Amino acid sequence: MPAGIVDSALCDVSGQAMTDQDPHSTKSPAPALTKGFAILELLAETPGLRFAEIRARLNLPNSSCHHLVNTLCQLGALQMNEQRGYVLGLRLLELGARAVGQRQIEHQALPFLRRMSQELQLTCHLGVLEGHAAVYLLKVEGQREIRVNTWVGKRLSLHSSSLGKVLLAWLPAADVEDRLRHATWEQKGPKTITDPAQYRAHLAEVRDQGWALDDEEDNPNIRCIAAPVLDLHARVVAAISVVGTVLDVVPSHIDALAYAVRRTADEISRELGHRSLDETPEFRR
Repeated sequence: MPAGIVDSALCDVSGQAMTDQDPHSTKSPAPALTKGFAILELLAETPGLRFAEIRARLNLPNSSCHHLVNTLCQLGALQMNEQRGYVLGLRLLELGARAVGQRQIEHQALPFLRRMSQELQLTCHLGVLEGHAAVYLLKVEGQREIRVNTWVGKRLSLHSSSLGKVLLAWLPAADVEDRLRHATWEQKGPKTITDPAQYRAHLAEVRDQGWALDDEEDNPNIRCIAAPVLDLHARVVAAISVVGTVLDVVPSHIDALAYAVRRTADEISRELGHRSLDETPEFRR
């Protein structure tokens, strides 16, 4: 490890040495912690970056970046690879496994996702809303030859993914607007909805039909269908989805797949104490 990184006195842990240009300096009561997570998220998306690349991409002062990287390495959250770049440490794997074990909905949903994946021969996911993104909590791999590149912990854009649409559709209007203000409206696929007004109308359609379609909106050549999971109080607490290539999920099969996803979501909802979705005229908003 470079000598500069082992000097823990390079920056105040409180983050006071960070520059005024730091976008998080006035938004977080614990700037150093926020920046530490930013480093972890960056390396989760782009493993193997060297110190100078981390500092430049996050616009961190040299001293505070040294201190944060050093501390994360000492905690086992980061480690250096053979090319002297940084990757996520095994400590995060341990914590992630424990986090999954502490959540009940994954255990209740897993057998239903396994059955649906086997029946449809498609990859299935369970996801939840976290901040301004959807996050996969479970993945059950399908048996198709072409695999979809997803993983537990992957974050999805709310405006372009079917899971994101479902998790937004039944939120109170003020919460929807808050999240749409943070949307990038990035054109991620050939059919991505990039107009906020059009997207709001689309969410109304999702509520009416009870499921959502991502038709090459989040990734080219990929289609995904999602439906809501409700708890005892008729609140949408998660969503499940099936995903495949445009060759696997052809337009003529979409309605049948949507029915299968809704049926499975209904069964998981029953496990959580909710009555059948078919008996519920309108989800709680």
